[in-house]
Amino acid sequence: MRIRLLALSAALLLLPACFGTISAGTVRSEIVRQTGQPPATEFEFNMGRMTTALIKAALGPGPDGSLPLAGLSGIEIAVFELPPAHAASAVGLDFSQLTPYGWENVVRSRSENGSSSVMIRGDQQAIHDLALVVADDQEVVFARLRGTLPTTLPEAIQIAAREGGTEPVKRQLLDAAGKN
Repeated sequence: MRIRLLALSAALLLLPACFGTISAGTVRSEIVRQTGQPPATEFEFNMGRMTTALIKAALGPGPDGSLPLAGLSGIEIAVFELPPAHAASAVGLDFSQLTPYGWENVVRSRSENGSSSVMIRGDQQAIHDLALVVADDQEVVFARLRGTLPTTLPEAIQIAAREGGTEPVKRQLLDAAGKN
């Protein structure tokens, strides 16, 4: 009886970690759920701790002495082109309610042709993990940034999403990666 109780307690402690995942695979599954079809094209880019450290060392400091990617310890970006039948319908997907356990949703937006969601994990001093999903009627962009991130990043991404969907968000992510 004690062993069962111990096993159940351990399972309950690990359960939130299972529900708290957000990844390109999660977003891809949600696209399939909402459209009934897989994305027409997919592009994924991943840099873990080791790759990020190697790139930081190879880049060295910039002319102003700042280090590109200084705050990042990992980045994952995925771009999914929506299936042609869905893109032709001009109905945007809804990612505004996507919030895994353990994440704080700081930005939610939904319009007739798209949606966005920005989620963070961190403490009072810094954001340590940021995930975003931005969808328009043509594509979905997913990004996850790990490290010590500027607290102004969620607002900057939301402004970029309002400016015109996925393209300004991709530019904002590249800009944020270079300034950290």
